[in-house]
Amino acid sequence: MCGSVCAECGEKAELKCSACKLVAYCGKEHQKKHWKVHKSLCRPFEVTQEPEVGKCLVATRDLKPGDLILTESPIVFGPRPHMVEEGPVPCPGCCRLIIGESSARCEGCDFPICHPDCAGLKDMEKHGHECMILGLRDVRAINGLHEFYRQDTLLALRCLLLQNRHPKKFAQLMEMESHMELREERTELYKDVDERVVGYLLDNFIAPLKILEGKSGKQVLEDTSRETLHKICGIIDVNALEINQDAEVSALYPTTYLLEHSCVPNTTHIFENAPGGYKITVKAALPIHSGEHITTMYTHCLWGTQARREHLRETKYFSCKCQRCRDPTELGSYLSALKCLGTDGEPCGGVQLPVDPIDDNTEWACDKCPIKLTSPEVCFLVNGIGEEVDNVQLANPTVRELESLLNKMLTFLHPNHYHVYAVKHSLIQLYGYQQGYLPSQITDDCLVRKTTMCRELLEITRKVDPGNARLPLYLGVILHELYLANWVLIKRKWDLGIKTKVKSVLAMLQESQRCLEQAKEALKNETNTPAGEKLINLVDTSTKEFNKFVERNKIDLSAKEKVKNGDEEVRHQNGD
Repeated sequence: MCGSVCAECGEKAELKCSACKLVAYCGKEHQKKHWKVHKSLCRPFEVTQEPEVGKCLVATRDLKPGDLILTESPIVFGPRPHMVEEGPVPCPGCCRLIIGESSARCEGCDFPICHPDCAGLKDMEKHGHECMILGLRDVRAINGLHEFYRQDTLLALRCLLLQNRHPKKFAQLMEMESHMELREERTELYKDVDERVVGYLLDNFIAPLKILEGKSGKQVLEDTSRETLHKICGIIDVNALEINQDAEVSALYPTTYLLEHSCVPNTTHIFENAPGGYKITVKAALPIHSGEHITTMYTHCLWGTQARREHLRETKYFSCKCQRCRDPTELGSYLSALKCLGTDGEPCGGVQLPVDPIDDNTEWACDKCPIKLTSPEVCFLVNGIGEEVDNVQLANPTVRELESLLNKMLTFLHPNHYHVYAVKHSLIQLYGYQQGYLPSQITDDCLVRKTTMCRELLEITRKVDPGNARLPLYLGVILHELYLANWVLIKRKWDLGIKTKVKSVLAMLQESQRCLEQAKEALKNETNTPAGEKLINLVDTSTKEFNKFVERNKIDLSAKEKVKNGDEEVRHQNGD
């Protein structure tokens, strides 16, 4: 600690902050005094190296939900691959899709841009340095700009440009995991990346750059080797975070990439939008004890264990063994469970679950009878149902079509299965909105069915995402739709003179209030996403309407008659 000085008084210091080890103090008193200043800067973790996971972040003090863990700007970012053959392409300046009739082009590289005054075009850190290289392409040889944007070509080029502009950042980047041992020259992955990205970039941009360098005698890029480009592509595949806000962006962060995966992550993160440079803020979503690993999630929270583990193997090159993956019931959510069909066409009423979920070849056993299924049989069934769900969802289905599909699925799948969850989540958003099911048309029974679905979805969502780290929009939609279904029932009963003296009406009012409060809390970090902003506005409007109703009718929502689940009483009242 030679040469360290106290952050409070400037005198020689030998005591380091145990949490971040970034500042020193001459004694405990000055450390305590300086904490108000240092608290916002102190990183509550350390980087460690572990045999099974490599580099990772470990908490150095206890953290509560909401505690700040880190805030940082990306090393580099660029538009995500644009997988369409035609239509709008991203602007290289701001990464937003160019929608409408804009025919503006960058004066330097002739790429389509959103507007001649796009701030990103004038920023050397965003487009200025790459502009010259992009302008070297032979437009006759390149098969359209969509070919360019279908790959991570621009992001790979931006990574390459860091070596001369920001050598420290380039060094940070090249230290990231690329898993090149799994992407060797003989693999199909290598061949695919070599054709789509590396060869494309070398032939159309780097080759003309080398000719220009030879003529000018000035070297623009020192290392443009195939090996380096392949490593960069591996680093992007393994470590880049996807951002879907005002633009579709992939970004690489200097520390956040060290967060290891868990299917029950203990952190949540939010991004600033383009003007903020896509800065990321990571906060605790669950209590994290000192010494615990700090985790995020690299796959979809609402996929079953087989689907999640397969996706992680293919994209991140590891097999997850977290607590959720090891539990056949997935934390009691039964998100992958099947119904047992029994024998001779007589269902036994049992549930089929994997015997060992982290064994890809495990058998699936019924909890009531001796029937077992093989893993390939389960995959065939679940994948077939998944394809049917996707096809129906993409065809703008009606309520009746989704209800028919749901009834068919429930013959084979547990009511909590993730394919069932997806259909129910779509249905609750059609009840009350689609012709024939508008608020003035929908039956009381249908509304009660909607509230039941909402409560089922709430229970599953909270089990698989207890810290609301990955599913705030899903949770917000469910809570708001539960409120809306209750709200229609409440107003109908009020018009009939059935008021808060009836226990079920008071229960619905109290549940409605909780839904709005919880939806607001669930969506507090979603202000930078279009979907989040829209939903927040809907919740705010509903809250104002609800509060006016309560105030106008002088309703006491603190009354003792609180019912957790009012379904049976609502059904009873509907029959009165």
